[in-house]
Amino acid sequence: MVEARMRRTLSSVSALALSATGYFLINLPELYARVKLDRSFPALSRYEFESTPDIALVGSSMTFRLYEGYFSQPRLRNLSISGGSPLTGLAIIASYESLPRLILVETNIMSRPVDAALVDQFGKNSAEPYKWFRPARAAISLAYYRIKYKSEAENVERLPKLEPVDYDISDSVSFTMKEYASSKLDMAMRQNTEDLKRLIESLERRGCKIQLYELPYPDKLGETHYAVTARNLVRTAFPDSQNWLKIDHQELPLRWLDASHMDERSSIIFAKEIDQIIRMM
Repeated sequence: MVEARMRRTLSSVSALALSATGYFLINLPELYARVKLDRSFPALSRYEFESTPDIALVGSSMTFRLYEGYFSQPRLRNLSISGGSPLTGLAIIASYESLPRLILVETNIMSRPVDAALVDQFGKNSAEPYKWFRPARAAISLAYYRIKYKSEAENVERLPKLEPVDYDISDSVSFTMKEYASSKLDMAMRQNTEDLKRLIESLERRGCKIQLYELPYPDKLGETHYAVTARNLVRTAFPDSQNWLKIDHQELPLRWLDASHMDERSSIIFAKEIDQIIRMM
């Protein structure tokens, strides 16, 4: 009798395990795709699973290269997206109940809208599929970060002491000058600025402090139609100087690798300028 009951129990457990394994294998392609997305956007994945940081940065690839290790703030997270928009990072942050104390918003690239797919994937989403897989995703995300983590302390200490190096970026600047002379993105920038204003006002009502900033451009790119239009639109939307970080980059010995991105030494120097300001906030 006991043996029969044990056989039935083992049979039920085996059937359940087989069913669970089958379900997992059937959904493996989608689960793998989700893990791959986490690995493609590790900062967004960490933000989803870690406790809310004290400070967050959002922006494009220009801010993406201001690595977290360049700052002295231990609870600072950079949610900037290479090829993306500051609106996407802001929308992800806004989807959660708990907010950072301070959010720094880069305003250089205002032609890109919110990436709704990334907000659905990394923001708070009650309709998220495979919620049971979240603990595994969190563990994989943490393991991936620890494997990839590299301390920036040595470079932060060493590189700013070196003489600046000039790079030949003339081709990149020439190409971008032509792109930035066009007015074809003006309408998109106007709409995105309106969306930015709504997002920021909503976050401020919830008690979050927002500071905007513009990264410097090489050569005359800061005087192009694109750069001036983005600057005027955002400055008009946020005319109060208290909304802006006061960074005098004219005196900083900065160099660029191309038309958009500073070299590592310059990125560290610029990050340190921001660091000094936010330490006093």
